[in-house]
Amino acid sequence: MIMKHQYIIGSIAAAFVLLTSCAVHDPFADKMEIGQVLPTVDWQQNSTVVKAGNYASFKGQYYTSSDREIDHSEVWGLIRREQSAAATSKLTTSLAYTKTYTINDTVRSAQSLATYPHSLAVWDGYEYTLNDSFPTSRTLAPVTWATPTTWDQDKFDSYYPSTFQQEFVDYLVNALTKDSLYYNDLRNVYINYDFTVEQFETLNAKYGFNIPTDTAADKKSDNWFAGDEIDHYYYTTVKDSASVIYHEIASEADAPEGVSVYPVYTSSEWLFSRYSDDTGGKITTVRSQYMPYWKELISSIPFTAWIYNTSDKNYTVNFTRQYYLMPSFRVYDTEGKVGISSNNKEVTLN
Repeated sequence: MIMKHQYIIGSIAAAFVLLTSCAVHDPFADKMEIGQVLPTVDWQQNSTVVKAGNYASFKGQYYTSSDREIDHSEVWGLIRREQSAAATSKLTTSLAYTKTYTINDTVRSAQSLATYPHSLAVWDGYEYTLNDSFPTSRTLAPVTWATPTTWDQDKFDSYYPSTFQQEFVDYLVNALTKDSLYYNDLRNVYINYDFTVEQFETLNAKYGFNIPTDTAADKKSDNWFAGDEIDHYYYTTVKDSASVIYHEIASEADAPEGVSVYPVYTSSEWLFSRYSDDTGGKITTVRSQYMPYWKELISSIPFTAWIYNTSDKNYTVNFTRQYYLMPSFRVYDTEGKVGISSNNKEVTLN
């Protein structure tokens, strides 16, 4: 019967050790033995929101068995970070693109923030009470960088991943030039971005095209056009039961017998503006052989030009960083045994 009681007591002590050690990993836990007597610990945190750099007050309560002596107490803290960033394209319209990233991680493992000698605690007849506070770091203040009117590349580089900028631009360039899904956006980018004469001349020489070298927006708007006057005609055939081939001909009489013939309208040389029987109206697309030209041209647009809001005169980036502190109250006896609080509340640092 005595053996049975001893077994039960040992099990209860073991469970207590586990409960008092579950808040954060503690190196002392590796040294504990089943059945040892630990200080009994509780505390009350007076605030869960604290300005970074200020002190957070608390009320600690603890006691131990009559054959033990308390040495000191400590407040430990683990630091968690939440971080998010975004950028939105303003050079496109129907292509409403926003790229984001988020981080939620532990930036500082649990470590001692403050130590309190046992002499500071007051015995109230039942337990020791300690009314005190622990420090927080000014370096953990939240950070916000949103829609700046002046670009700061150093800030961007410190807040955003190194690959963010290029990935953002690559997505837009590929989306605009993969096909003519964003035809109007590609046209708007051509008209609204300030390309240089030299850029047009260089690409014209490389690809053997004759794209106008005008740089004024109104001139470029006139250059990229699709009219309603019939210029020539086309008919289609199907290859491999899947690919549609467009055959452009000078007149309807040039079409093979039995095929349907449709008009092609006057337009810029890089455009294919035609009547579509599928939609019952005009469709305008960029000719595939010209897409490499446009892709190389718009690839030269810097990241900051893609995200600049010309109406509000700012850059559409939004970055936030917030830190959180998970504290715990620990009481040590003279033999090095430690009791740890379990009712810990996370503190937001603002």
